[in-house]
Amino acid sequence: MKLTKVIINNFRSFGESQIIELNNQTVLIGNNSSGKTTVLQALSKLFSDKQNDRIIRKSDFHLPKGSRPGENIRNLFIETIFEFDELYRTLYSPSIPSFFEHFTVSQDGAKPFLRIRLESSWEDDGTIEGSIDTQIYYISSGEEEFKEEDKHRAPRKDLDKIRVLYVPASRTPEKELGNASGSMLSRLVNSINWTEDETNEITDKIDELNNTFLSENGALTQINQEIQKSWELYHEDNRFSQAELTINSSEMAAALRQIALKFSPTTTEEAFTVSDLGDGLRSIFYFSLVDSILDIELEITKDREENPDNPRFKLIPPILTILAIEEPENHIAPHHIGKLVKRFKQLSNNDNSQVILTSHSPAIVKRIEPEELRYLRIESNDRVLQTIVSDIKLPQDTDESYKYIKGAIQAYPELYFAKLVVLGEGDSEELLLPKFFDLLGNEIDSSQISIVPLGGRHVNYFWKLLNSLKIPHITLLDFDNERYGGGWGRVKYVIQQLLEIGIERSDLVKLKDGRILKDEDIARISSWQICDIFSQPLLSWINHLEKFNIFFSAPLDIDFLMLQHYKEHYLGTLSLKEGPVVSYADSDGNSKKVKLTDLDCIDKLQLEGLEKRIEEAKIATLKDKSGPGDSFTREEKELMIWYQYFFLGRGKPTTHMQFLSSISDDELTRNLPSVFEKMVKRAEELLGDIEHGKE
Repeated sequence: MKLTKVIINNFRSFGESQIIELNNQTVLIGNNSSGKTTVLQALSKLFSDKQNDRIIRKSDFHLPKGSRPGENIRNLFIETIFEFDELYRTLYSPSIPSFFEHFTVSQDGAKPFLRIRLESSWEDDGTIEGSIDTQIYYISSGEEEFKEEDKHRAPRKDLDKIRVLYVPASRTPEKELGNASGSMLSRLVNSINWTEDETNEITDKIDELNNTFLSENGALTQINQEIQKSWELYHEDNRFSQAELTINSSEMAAALRQIALKFSPTTTEEAFTVSDLGDGLRSIFYFSLVDSILDIELEITKDREENPDNPRFKLIPPILTILAIEEPENHIAPHHIGKLVKRFKQLSNNDNSQVILTSHSPAIVKRIEPEELRYLRIESNDRVLQTIVSDIKLPQDTDESYKYIKGAIQAYPELYFAKLVVLGEGDSEELLLPKFFDLLGNEIDSSQISIVPLGGRHVNYFWKLLNSLKIPHITLLDFDNERYGGGWGRVKYVIQQLLEIGIERSDLVKLKDGRILKDEDIARISSWQICDIFSQPLLSWINHLEKFNIFFSAPLDIDFLMLQHYKEHYLGTLSLKEGPVVSYADSDGNSKKVKLTDLDCIDKLQLEGLEKRIEEAKIATLKDKSGPGDSFTREEKELMIWYQYFFLGRGKPTTHMQFLSSISDDELTRNLPSVFEKMVKRAEELLGDIEHGKE
């Protein structure tokens, strides 16, 4: 038995009905106040073992945008769907007979399921809280729309077979080890089915202990006598005339309340209690305690099946415990988080438990299968202010891109928590773009911008993902002019993918003469003539695509672009012994080499060597299946020598880091590539739209 779906309507931040599909383990992610905790509390309203958590209050009713508190009647519902894989196993499961008569199906031949629905209404009756009526029903219809006669009251004794164990962000395990009614430990200890012999033996030991403490010559007896003597001086009434110290454990129940947990060894002579532990250890122990309780309950269930007439515990465990954990990462060291996530996964696969986590920590998210994530955000516009829930969209697992996309988004989980994502192609973008954003006054951390190097291969899938999650994004792609698939080919690819994710054709590919390109026209784009990057019509297409938040590092990539604008500063990072060389043959036919920076521009033999070096660098830069290089200027072709030396030989991150450490902000600004200015401006516009509630 597992909870597979919850539907929330008009509960707190939830307005219009949101359907949340649940797995054995589900992780709710999103920014602060997006509604993650609300989902856990919604489930607690139906299935918490604490009565106070089940009460619906006035503040639980969603207030639609534009409404005033106190006006009209308000209604909410929380519906849960349970499915039973046990139906297809041979092993006995208590869940089936417990709920069998309330099973329903959506259609003939479909799997049966269980529908439990909480409905509540609020009406202003002049009191502070108003009049609130709450009922919980079984729904016997499988249809979305059902009749009143399909609702059947669900008694609490049935609902108690399902338990939501809510673990708050601030964890106090000492409460669950205490003597208060309803604590985890007290429920277990008080339900032990002691044998008569065990009871008599424990009682005798308690009496023996009392006699020792209160022996005739003992110090405690002396204190007792003095208290009694003084009491007689102050009190003359026959009532309450005897005042005696006793050990408050004369009964077995009282003795059990003295059970306490101690930790040792310690750095002191004293054993530690739970309260003595640091926040991190207390949090870890809380999870450990919950884990042990669930394991014990599994054993109790087995024992009751094997010994129905004489079970070891009187407790009847829930059939299903939904472990609802809020922010498990709190106070936990990173290396412990992996252990926790692994154990939660194991618990979720047990027959008696299921796990729902909330988190806004990349450290948690990167360890979770994307299929188990549910993304929550607040939709805010002129009409509504409410929580929206989305799944994580991945390619089909049969698609070759599936593993890559899955691995990539696990490697960069911070994209889920960003107000704006900037997609780049690789390490260079990840290193350089934050610097330029900061330089231009849009510091990425304070603006909640994530730079994610996933813009190259399969970038279309990341566009689909971010669009589905309604996360604004900007993409910087390598234009790769004259490289295989680059130039016009890159324009074609971008257009095709933008159309696929839903961009209007009339907006995207409408020509100046009013014609709208068809698919067959777009397919021929890559065969269009290669031309200079800074001439029409290629430049016009580049500018046009910027309207759709697609920008290009042109003419090749961001590394070449940086060399164009900051060549002398990159050269300034080299020692005297470093730099590319030109090979040539002297007048005697001997092989010679000269550093490019020391080249004699009037030496014909050296210049012949330079031409060969340029050709070599061009081939290396443009790669296989490249164009002839005709669209590049002489200066750009010579620059390819430096490109080959810095970025195909030494490594991109190292080169860029040396450059950034050697240049001032003023010098960076002075030669700033215009594409970075355009991107930062667009980011400001998109972030402004978010601030003003525009989707």
